[in-house]
Amino acid sequence: MYAAIDPMAMILSGKALEIWYQIHHPHTPKVSAIQEVLKTAAPEEVKATLSRAKALVEYGKAVEEAIATMK
Repeated sequence: MYAAIDPMAMILSGKALEIWYQIHHPHTPKVSAIQEVLKTAAPEEVKATLSRAKALVEYGKAVEEAIATMK
């Protein structure tokens, strides 16, 4: 059996490796992947998903405001 080795993990470690991953491999959701899941969801699940997404947006705004006002 073979295992893949990330060459950057041989150079960087810890927080530096995490930062490199975030810069080069950001975790941005793909709309098409979300749509595929939502196609199979019940209407109430779609509604709940949208509600949760909106709540997360509001939470994110509150965090951004809290950080901005600390400076």
